[in-house]
Amino acid sequence: MAEERSGVLIGIGVQTWGTDVAALVRYWAAAERLGYARVTYGDGLWSFTHDGWTMLGALATMTTRVRVGPAVTYAFDPAAHHPSWLAKRAVTVDHLSGGRLDLRLAIGAEDRATAEVWRAHGIAYPPAGERIARLEESVEIVRALWRGETVTRAGLSQARVEPVPIQRPGPPVWIAAMGPRALALVARQADGWEASYVTPEVFGGLWRTLQRQLAEGKRATASVVRSVELDVALATSEGDAPRMRDEFCAARGLDRAHPLAATVLAGDPETIAARIAEYANAGATDLMLGFTDFPSTAMLEAFAREVRPRLEALSRRSTTPPAV
Repeated sequence: MAEERSGVLIGIGVQTWGTDVAALVRYWAAAERLGYARVTYGDGLWSFTHDGWTMLGALATMTTRVRVGPAVTYAFDPAAHHPSWLAKRAVTVDHLSGGRLDLRLAIGAEDRATAEVWRAHGIAYPPAGERIARLEESVEIVRALWRGETVTRAGLSQARVEPVPIQRPGPPVWIAAMGPRALALVARQADGWEASYVTPEVFGGLWRTLQRQLAEGKRATASVVRSVELDVALATSEGDAPRMRDEFCAARGLDRAHPLAATVLAGDPETIAARIAEYANAGATDLMLGFTDFPSTAMLEAFAREVRPRLEALSRRSTTPPAV
């Protein structure tokens, strides 16, 4: 679902997760048919996903147009994804998809529960600064292998990966980041950046920080596309918006005052389109949406039918020259 770069948004993607393969296949087919720009599937050792890269191979072969990729994947420890294996898996999915892969990476959350999941499986979860440094090295190695270079560093000796990706010099690299050090990594290495569950005001502040870091590195701001990860609770009427927000909070065990509650796109199509415009005005070029009725396709279809025309109307208005 692509929008004009000079209008509201250039791309609207959807996130998928879960272990019901039949439901996932239906959802992927619907997202492709409805014109969404990309579809992702979660990666990790969580109980609510299968193996992410195996599922991406299936997603790649069951679609023909949407861009595909992990919601995020991890490369801060060889036991999570060794750079050579990550490069090889990415090449495979790039070929299976005919050149539609985005490599979307994350540094990892700071909460104790996340660290304990990794450590329970014997995978180190070092402090944030070390995870950032390791991720940067992994990105450099993966890109060198994609270029067909012979790599000797970080334990690799005369390592090569063949074949190389369809996309040259390789698939776009996205990094999910929120803190200053992580944003500095985006400025140095990423083709795309994603922030998660923030308001337009917070996103705008993060984007201004990243813009300064890009300028310091002499990179053009347009060289990095910018996405926001958000939940959507699409209501049929304006009056349903409070109920939808309450149901969202109840399902996640959140108080209405919780910061996450302020970020969910809850409301009727007009309200949600207007809120999306606020993110665009704050600097976003893309959205990654998780619909709260997943794996039902009802909201997925309603968004395409009811919200997309409103975004297109906003785009037309924003690009129409003023009358003279």
